[in-house]
Amino acid sequence: MRLIVLGASAAYARLGGACSGYLIEEGDTRLLLDCGTGVVNNLFNWLDPCKLNAMVISHLHPDHFLDIYPLRFYYQFDATVPNFSLRVFAPSGASEFLGSILSDNSKEKFTDIFRFEDIDDKIKYKFNDFELGFSKVKHCEPTFAVVVNGTKKLVYSSDTGYFDGLIQLVSGADAFICEATLQETHAGAPVDHLTAKQAATVAKEAGVKKLFLTHIWPGYDKQISLKEAREVFDGEIIILKENKFYEI
Repeated sequence: MRLIVLGASAAYARLGGACSGYLIEEGDTRLLLDCGTGVVNNLFNWLDPCKLNAMVISHLHPDHFLDIYPLRFYYQFDATVPNFSLRVFAPSGASEFLGSILSDNSKEKFTDIFRFEDIDDKIKYKFNDFELGFSKVKHCEPTFAVVVNGTKKLVYSSDTGYFDGLIQLVSGADAFICEATLQETHAGAPVDHLTAKQAATVAKEAGVKKLFLTHIWPGYDKQISLKEAREVFDGEIIILKENKFYEI
C-alpha cells in the first residue's frame, strides 16, 4: 500500500501547497481521500484521473472538496476514457449541496460524472483491493474518518477534535493520517481540531506503527508541530508534504 500526498494544508495553502487530498494505491486500486483546493493539479503529476476507482469526501468544508469542480471539467471534456464516471462516497446530501451552485444542465452532467453514494458508518464497502469503513468524528455534522483495509490498515482522521472512541477507531493501524491543525500555544481553542501532541497521544495509545501528521495550520512552523508530537510518541512520525509518496 502506498500513500501519495496531493494536498496537506489546513484551510488554505501557501505557495506550492494544496489543501486536503491523499491518493491511496494498492495493486490496481486507486482511492482519492478528499479533493481540496489544488489537489487536481497535483494529481496530474501522478496519474490520469481516469485511473481513479473511487473518491471519498470526508465532510463538506471547502478545503476538502473544492477541486471536484475542475475535476468535473476534465472528465466532461478531456477524459481519456469515454463517458467516464467516478464512484464518490460522501455524507448524505453532498450531491445536492455541491450541485447547488450549478445550473440545471450542469447539475445533470455533474451527477452523471460523479456517482454519489451516501456514507453509512454501519457498512463495510468492498471494491477491488480495499475494504472501506467509516466512522463519525467530532467536527461539523457529519464528518467521517476513513479506515482503509488492504494488505495494511490505514486510518484517515479527516478533521476532528478529540473524543472518546478515537483511540479505539485507530487501534492497531499500520499507519495513521491524522490532522494536527493546532499547536500547544492554541490548545483548548474552541474548535474541533487536534494539536500535534493530541494526535501523537492517540497514535501511542492505539499502538499505531507510523504517524503521518497533516492539516497543520499553514502559518505554523511545522517543525514545532513535529517536536510537540515527538514528546509523546516514539514511533515514526512524518510531516506530510505535497507530491511526496510514502510506503505504508
